[in-house]
Amino acid sequence: MMAPSDPAPLTQVAPEAAAPTVVALSSELAQQLQPMARDLAALRQTVEQLEVRQEQLVRDNENLASQLKASREEVARNNSIIDQIKATQIQMARESQTLTERLNASQEQLARVIANASEPKAMPGAPKVMPEEPKVSPEEPKAMREIPLPRPRQSANVAQTQKPARPQAKKPQPSSAWPWSVR
Repeated sequence: MMAPSDPAPLTQVAPEAAAPTVVALSSELAQQLQPMARDLAALRQTVEQLEVRQEQLVRDNENLASQLKASREEVARNNSIIDQIKATQIQMARESQTLTERLNASQEQLARVIANASEPKAMPGAPKVMPEEPKVSPEEPKAMREIPLPRPRQSANVAQTQKPARPQAKKPQPSSAWPWSVR
């Protein structure tokens, strides 16, 4: 190193010689910086895309969080409804049991009343006799006699113009007719 007090030999470079060196250095430097500039531009674009994606992810997460909250609220409402239904079913089962017991008691009471009403009144001191059940015999149904129905009246004009009715012969009935069939 030289001391500042020492006079330094100054060499003078001609300006014409310095210009090509600066131009050569600057073109060489520009060639080295071009790929770096392209890389930086690509990085900027990638960062912008990542920011857009991150914003979209944030929006998606907010939507999912609100949907999850709504789902949880709906599940809570459904659980409340399920609990109400279970309580109603238990109450209905109790009421059904009570009504069944009351119905059975009423049927038993009705059966006792009917039994007491159908028993013949016995004289004091007389032995109790069980009433006989009516006997039902399987027999053929009986034909009921026909009851003649009144004939509709004819108007006076029609009665005068009609010819007297001829007696018609009866059709023979088969002998194997059912007793209740019309003859």
